[in-house]
Amino acid sequence: MATKKKIDAQTTSKNPVQTITTTSNESSNKAATETGSIVETHVVLVDGKAAKLSTKKRGFVTFTLATCIDSGELELRLTGNDGGGLHSKEWLSVTAIIDVLNVQVTDKPFKSTVFKSVFKGASANNASFLAAVLRSKDINLIVSTEKSQYLHMLPNNYESVREQLLAKASAK
Repeated sequence: MATKKKIDAQTTSKNPVQTITTTSNESSNKAATETGSIVETHVVLVDGKAAKLSTKKRGFVTFTLATCIDSGELELRLTGNDGGGLHSKEWLSVTAIIDVLNVQVTDKPFKSTVFKSVFKGASANNASFLAAVLRSKDINLIVSTEKSQYLHMLPNNYESVREQLLAKASAK
């Protein structure tokens, strides 16, 4: 079970409760932080990392799974890439991701490009980085195929994994 925490500007090592602060875009977030007007938006459930899909460029993509304070919706955000590739840092609706997965045919491989529709940003890395995150042990909504590291399938226990993930939002 994932540990819950809030992320806050005054976080200390003694305080496991943190509050994540964001605004509509990165530049206004910096301005809001500098002026001290911080907006709490998400309760973090998982700060994780996922192995990249490519075996040529090994490394990790980091992500945050959190519950939006206002809507109560489960959301995911790509937070970093140790290889330096660009990606969108927008919050993604886990429901929208699951909607994409729900239309995939069981036992039929699919490409990362199916995830393009969940992003507003247009970085070429978004879909594959999200696929890597969805394969991670923390999320586990998709698995790789035997034929190609770049193709994905729903796991045999997809419905169970999906419901466990969605339950994290209500387990605040």
